[in-house]
Formats: sequence, structure tokens, C-alpha cells
Amino acid sequence: MKISLHSASYAGIFYRDEPLSIEDIIAKLSDLGYDGVELMARRPHADPMDLDEKARRELRESADSHGVELANSAAYNDFSGLAVFKRI
Repeated sequence: MKISLHSASYAGIFYRDEPLSIEDIIAKLSDLGYDGVELMARRPHADPMDLDEKARRELRESADSHGVELANSAAYNDFSGLAVFKRI
């Protein structure tokens, strides 16, 4: 089994501090011994609308250089039509 951490943990949502960039999170997870990261598929981390080809390549290179897998992307769908999370 591989252990990953959801990037939302460092998005500034669950604590009172500035959000970390996804690159900073990858480095931190590597230092903490995690195997991978679950990408929060919204701002400030990995909103698909913000990830052009260059940004995706840089994200992959950052993860590879730290030995952290991009485990999965957590989507935030609201099929009810009611906004649960305010878009950042």
C-alpha cells in the first residue's frame, strides 16, 4: 500500500495560514515520507482550467524530482446545482 495526502490539507482551508503551492506541498510530502499526493482539482492547486500543457509538465517534473506520485485528482462536482464550495 502507498500512502498519499490530499493537497487540500495545505490549501489554507483547514487551518489559519496561507495556502501552500502545489510545488511546495510536493516537496513537503517528500520530506514527510509520503508516497503520493491527491491533487485538489480546484484553485489554488490543480484546477483543470489552469493546467495547460506546460503547467502539467512542470507539475509532473516537480513530483518526479521529489519521488512523489500524482496519485489521483479529486474532483469537486456539484450535480445538485447548489454551490457547496465557493470557487476560489
